[in-house]
Amino acid sequence: MTAAVVSIVLLLVGLPLLASWLGGRRFWSRLRPGRGADPWGDLVRVHDLSAGEAAAVNTAVARGRRLDDERLRRAAVAHARQALSGLQWREATRGQRVLLVLVAVWLLLQVVGIVVQLVAGEPGDVSWGVVAALAVAVVATVVFRRRLHRAVELNGGPPA
Repeated sequence: MTAAVVSIVLLLVGLPLLASWLGGRRFWSRLRPGRGADPWGDLVRVHDLSAGEAAAVNTAVARGRRLDDERLRRAAVAHARQALSGLQWREATRGQRVLLVLVAVWLLLQVVGIVVQLVAGEPGDVSWGVVAALAVAVVATVVFRRRLHRAVELNGGPPA
């Protein structure tokens, strides 16, 4: 009997509370008129891309490949340049710059700590997981930038 009462109370009180909480979340704002910028949606609309074409453009840019269709190549160049501009320091917001500085300081402290431990002759104390994560992050960033530049070059845009 009490389980049934608790279930009914949860349904009658909890469900409306959950709905009002979800309705107030910021992620719903992208569905409302007057929402913020939508660079990908704008790119798809400007170049009049179908869903399949948009996927092909996104894949070609991510892999640094050339597309056959001239219209898709123009979209790929625009998409790659947009992604490259998002990686520029001068394009970053203040919050992004603060976060980047904090991450850079953390990375520097990690590298200094690893070097100190290696110089002290204690390679067992080195956090090799951190070393692997740093290496993956650096390699992934370099590869991503190279692929974006290659996508611009191969799809007919002048180098950025």
